[in-house]
Amino acid sequence: MSDGKSLPSAGNTIALLRRFWTFAATHKRWLFLGLSMIPLVVAMSTLRPLMVKYAVDELIPASDIIGLRLLSLGFMVAIMAEFLCQAAQVYALQRAGHTTISDVRRKVFDHVIHLPNSFFDKNALGSLLTRTTSDVEALSETLSFGVFMIISDVVMILSILAAMLWLSPWLTLITLTVAPVLFILVRYVGAVLRRLQLEVRKAQAAQTGFLAEQLAGITVVQLFGREKAAHDEYQRLGQRYLSATKTANWFDALLYAVMDGISAFSVALLIYFAAPSVLTEGGAITLGLLFAFVDYLQRIFIPVKEFSGKLATIQRAAASLERIYGLLDEPTEPIVEDGEPNPLDGWSGGLSVRDLEFAYSEGGPDVLRGLSFDVKPGEVIAVVGRTGSGKSSLGRVLTQFYTGYRGSIQMGEPGSDALELRDVKPRHVRKHLLMVQQDVFLFQDSVAYNICLGESDISGDPQRMMNALELVQARRLIDERGGLEFEVGERGGNLSQGETQLLAFARVAAREPTLLILDEATASVDSITEQKVQQAIEKLLEQRTVLVIAHRLSTVRRADKIMVLRKGEIAEMGSHDELMAKNGLYAELYTMGFEEEEPEQADGAEGTAPDFASP
Repeated sequence: MSDGKSLPSAGNTIALLRRFWTFAATHKRWLFLGLSMIPLVVAMSTLRPLMVKYAVDELIPASDIIGLRLLSLGFMVAIMAEFLCQAAQVYALQRAGHTTISDVRRKVFDHVIHLPNSFFDKNALGSLLTRTTSDVEALSETLSFGVFMIISDVVMILSILAAMLWLSPWLTLITLTVAPVLFILVRYVGAVLRRLQLEVRKAQAAQTGFLAEQLAGITVVQLFGREKAAHDEYQRLGQRYLSATKTANWFDALLYAVMDGISAFSVALLIYFAAPSVLTEGGAITLGLLFAFVDYLQRIFIPVKEFSGKLATIQRAAASLERIYGLLDEPTEPIVEDGEPNPLDGWSGGLSVRDLEFAYSEGGPDVLRGLSFDVKPGEVIAVVGRTGSGKSSLGRVLTQFYTGYRGSIQMGEPGSDALELRDVKPRHVRKHLLMVQQDVFLFQDSVAYNICLGESDISGDPQRMMNALELVQARRLIDERGGLEFEVGERGGNLSQGETQLLAFARVAAREPTLLILDEATASVDSITEQKVQQAIEKLLEQRTVLVIAHRLSTVRRADKIMVLRKGEIAEMGSHDELMAKNGLYAELYTMGFEEEEPEQADGAEGTAPDFASP
């Protein structure tokens, strides 16, 4: 993905804008309406100086009062027509711009939420936030006032030059003597402004990313007293943005000031050469012609002054487009179309894994090495091992959060007509295979939303949600808080960690998955809450295939089969009694856990057994 360190070339800019047309084409009628106003605006703007010339050279010397009044009415009509056409032009282009940008926002958001987990491992959320907000916003300005307004300006400049040449080629040549200076000025200062504007966007992106990261980790910032350090770093990033903005403003002001000076110099030059002819009776240059040229000069310098700024706007938009398309070109997970049948409907929950190998990055070390095992429907399999043994990685591969595994994972019982996991779309897999993780994320919304997550089948059936809460021993505490409409707060701040874990179980219970993975699902809850969670687990285990990863000993002992991992490989496999009889790694882990648990049990307390992740 482009990091925006350099401006796109002219050819690349055109290619990016051409690609952007696929979004804008949907609203082309508004674009064409705005473009159709350009000739009318230019015609009215070019006509008015000619009317002034006619009044000064013809009507005033002839003392034609009626003609002057009629011309004044025509002048006002031309002004009103120009203003109305300009208003229609701006409205049409802005409407096209804003509706197109709305489409881009939806497209970018839809694309981002379908990106695989591996993408988010490599890209900071702050950077993604900038790409999906400020980079997209930069396109609106371009579409409304960039490309099409430059077209309007070019047509205006050419029309005024044509009118000036028609009136007096000699005076036109005099005024064009400043053209080389204008060309050099616009080219040099414009290039500097484009570089500075790019630096402004980069600085803004860095500051936005830092802000998002600090707010996300505000607990850590406050716990370790990092407020001042965060403030100083934010101030440094803000100073970078401020410095680039001030320098850009200085060059912008310089450009406008010099352009105003050149404009005044051109008028002075025009008067210097035209004055003798104006004062001479019968001279080739009349007073009305001089007025018309002065008016034209003032009109032609306005788009010339703004040309550099609009060109910089296009360049900024091209840089934003490059980053946006870099994001949109990232491959997403396969999308499930509406009405597409799920090939796993009717799947009983059996798995057949053969020679499974997996690495998080291409060329990186394997975290799973040659795993082979079978899971029968309704069977409870416990996966245990020390930290880093590959337990959670196995869960992530099975739920297709990470792809690219080698070997075979057959969704079905051995010997049956099974589907290969990589051949099934992730959305279809996750309709039947769900995971309860240790770290639960709750949205700043009601309990109902955090259970249904917007699924109409569940949100439209409150009883289904209440039954799920009842199953996981959470209905009473939710009723005490106000029921399904209780707001859980940001990241579940209004609930304890144990209560958030119960809601995670309720999410799963409401969906009734065929295969459930418990990934250290009670590692962070207190012993009292764990009793409720344990009862919830027992309910969820009934008539369901379950893969228990590094869970409490009480659940692991009741597993039909225990798989012990060591450095990504299966070290041992069997029932609890079989593995204890071997007196191997499992027996070592179990003994360590039992010795820590036994004192509490000896006193008659209901102790909490430690995880197998203990060193």
